[in-house]
Amino acid sequence: MTRLLSFMSDIARQGSEAAPPPARGLDLLLYAPCPVKLVFKDAVDQAGPFTRHVPMGCTSVDPYDPLCRADDPDELPAVIASIGFGDFWKRDFVARFVDAGLFEAVRPRESSPLHEAAGMCDPAGAYTIYGVTPYLFVVDEARLGATPAPRTWAELLEPRYSGRITMCGDGDDMADAALLAVHADCGLEGVARLAGQCRGLMHSSSLAKAAGSRTEAEAAVFIMPAFFACGTKQPPGVRVVWPEDGAAASPLYFLAKKSEKARLAPLLECLTEGFAAIPSAAWFAPLALPAARSPLPPEARLKWPGWEFLRTNDVNALRDELGRVFRQALRQACESRGDACAS
Repeated sequence: MTRLLSFMSDIARQGSEAAPPPARGLDLLLYAPCPVKLVFKDAVDQAGPFTRHVPMGCTSVDPYDPLCRADDPDELPAVIASIGFGDFWKRDFVARFVDAGLFEAVRPRESSPLHEAAGMCDPAGAYTIYGVTPYLFVVDEARLGATPAPRTWAELLEPRYSGRITMCGDGDDMADAALLAVHADCGLEGVARLAGQCRGLMHSSSLAKAAGSRTEAEAAVFIMPAFFACGTKQPPGVRVVWPEDGAAASPLYFLAKKSEKARLAPLLECLTEGFAAIPSAAWFAPLALPAARSPLPPEARLKWPGWEFLRTNDVNALRDELGRVFRQALRQACESRGDACAS
């Protein structure tokens, strides 16, 4: 655990970078998950003499923020790779570039059964979901006592878990996929109820350390990414629970310009097969990782919003709304209990 926290600190310290290159001239703009950012960058650097930029900090300040508002496709990098349901899922960006056919998805030689079962292949052939951040439950059985562990996202809303849940989140960052998973089954009211069940928010690396601690204020159920839940040894009495309806899947994806696919073939292969070859990336359920090489348990499933939902809803705007509803309800719950919410 000490090595993991030190690694995360190293990533954060690299946030002070020189002025980044203009997006227009990039073959690849790659936002990668912090735990695998350095090793993924090394793999990309070895893919060939391509112009690429990998933002290294974990901060919310991003000089490429205006990119999603571009009008000219030539202003965009040849490949945009990002995380979650952020700017490149905004309805106006999708209308200008995705629906217009600018991008074409890539299919690896072999696809993960997890992705196939969850329907994560874009039927419109634009987005390539090359991996996901799966959010699941870690339970402290000593703290739960006679209370059974939650089995589904909806069960988290049951009264027996009131004040006994802590969810990953830090600053402006939220576990968006977890909120979308609850919203899919229980609507906005369910998201507010989940917030009312929570003690607060905590960074994922701290959550992994908190599970199994004997601090009086700690929760009994922790919602966190699989990398932190499964990638570190849990203490006795702490176990990982894969929700029966699936770990909430936050996409790792890229959009590749159709006109550049042939030229950038080695780079695109690195983003699919190359990512799957990174041992620590296995906890991010790579698209190109065959079942025989996956460390995920047999019961692992992914909960994905579905492409019909994503095409007919502004998922970026919904994500922001769910975050506001959750934070407001969390503040109210903490005030009513007299707690100082962790966040």
